[in-house]
Amino acid sequence: MKNKTLVLTRALLKNGGGFGFNLKNKWSLILLIIILVWSVPATLFGYVQMISFLYEGLATIGQEGVLLSWGLVVGSLMVFVFGIFHVLSSFYFANDIENLLPLPVRPRQIVGAKFLVVVLWEYLLLCFSFLPLLIYYGIRQGSGVLYYLYGLIILIFMPIMPLALGALLVMLIMRVTNLTRYRELLKIIGGTFAVLLGLTVSFSMQRLNQITPEEIGELLQAGSNSLALLQTKLFPTVKWAVQALLHFEIAAGLTNLLIFIGLSVAIFAALLFLAELIYFKGVVGISESSSRRHVVREDDLHRLVKQRSALTSYLLNEIRLLVRTPVYFLNCVLMNFLWPLFLIFSFVFVPDEGSTAGMLASLADVVNDPNQMGTVLGVVLAVLAFVGGSNGITATSISREGQELYVKHYIPVSYSKQIIAKLLSGIVIGYAGVVVMIVPLSILLKAPLYFVAILLILGLLPLTLTSMAGLLFDLFNPKLEWDSEQKAVKQNVNVFYSILFSTVIAIIMIAVTFVFKLSLAWALLVLPSILLVICLGLYYLLRSHGIRRFKALEG
Repeated sequence: MKNKTLVLTRALLKNGGGFGFNLKNKWSLILLIIILVWSVPATLFGYVQMISFLYEGLATIGQEGVLLSWGLVVGSLMVFVFGIFHVLSSFYFANDIENLLPLPVRPRQIVGAKFLVVVLWEYLLLCFSFLPLLIYYGIRQGSGVLYYLYGLIILIFMPIMPLALGALLVMLIMRVTNLTRYRELLKIIGGTFAVLLGLTVSFSMQRLNQITPEEIGELLQAGSNSLALLQTKLFPTVKWAVQALLHFEIAAGLTNLLIFIGLSVAIFAALLFLAELIYFKGVVGISESSSRRHVVREDDLHRLVKQRSALTSYLLNEIRLLVRTPVYFLNCVLMNFLWPLFLIFSFVFVPDEGSTAGMLASLADVVNDPNQMGTVLGVVLAVLAFVGGSNGITATSISREGQELYVKHYIPVSYSKQIIAKLLSGIVIGYAGVVVMIVPLSILLKAPLYFVAILLILGLLPLTLTSMAGLLFDLFNPKLEWDSEQKAVKQNVNVFYSILFSTVIAIIMIAVTFVFKLSLAWALLVLPSILLVICLGLYYLLRSHGIRRFKALEG
């Protein structure tokens, strides 16, 4: 008899729409070729250059093994954080849940199959983040075939523990929040709480790595990669993975590898055991909604019905859809406010309060130095460009319509207003995240008011630029065939295109700022000019080709 978990995994993969690359669409094929031919090699080249710089610095003190430790910890942390979003979407918010519950399968088999599908997505992340580092270290060390075999095994088992921890956290929270008739609200609250708790846990665990300067000095004098295990307390299995790679030529390497595999399998088994106990109780009825019967009297009609312009009404409708749909809220809206939390947590959870104060004082000196304000402006605009391109609001705005896109053809709103409303939804929500990021940091760093005003005003430019680019990507390569909101946003390659584009814009901002060493006056002239020129070009494409493409899609 075939294993039901593997059979269900195969069925989910076949029904999952792949990774979002629609090769039948010529625009998708063109974008994919551009990425493969130019973007991926360029990105990997820059990443390898950074790895090389770190390796050379660590090798001078005999601590090059720290590079492996950093790679494993950072990769595991990325899997943990992003895995929470994947688990929420796949385990609870996917429409296939209703079809799976009546089947003769156990909860552990459903969770196991969905877990394996999510793991495949995490492998893509690790292949870009950890695999180049693993190969570079092996080449520089002249390691043999056994090292790469160990590395491949570690890469296979690497996402299991952080992803299982995230899944356990999500299942416990969703079991508690799925209690009353207010399903949609509780799904949003529970999902948000799971993400925030996951971030809190990951940052607070850094306190486990406290070490005195004297101890660091002793480790440095010892050499032989003695610092490699300092950061491994964040995820326990990383310790044995590092030891296995560093000592692959002796028996200790094999022993550590077997311990690493055993612990990964054990945490996966614990996940399946817990799923058997609580998964069904948290997922049954999760797609239900409730309503209250309320008679609207004539006196209430004037209060409830408000007359607005078509553009405003359409914009508010877009924002309501994003806020009220749990998958859209967690993957599109919440992302805008996680970046400020990353910055705040990085200060709050630093083990040494003195180092935090010193870091803040140094940053305050830079921000308040007139000679450095041009550089600060360039860096901030680059950060905002990346943040604006990573939220996925406009990059999924057409795809979210799904097979009901034809309805837009019949509503009494022009195509141009529909497109502008979708564009403004990304700008408005993105700008709210910008304000939440800039204002607290400005108060914390005691930045001049005029400089804060400059940042808030010019911050609209990179957001507008990346929002227009995301909308264009989704217009020419929409993912309209989906059976759950999760696939419209999580399996939409246009989000990746948008992130890639925003990364290029961010690199341009930083390169121009540092290469020409712009003062504040020149930065105010040059950087907005670059952004405006690109914005005008994209706006022309939206108003011409974009509207024609939108009309063709609706027809």
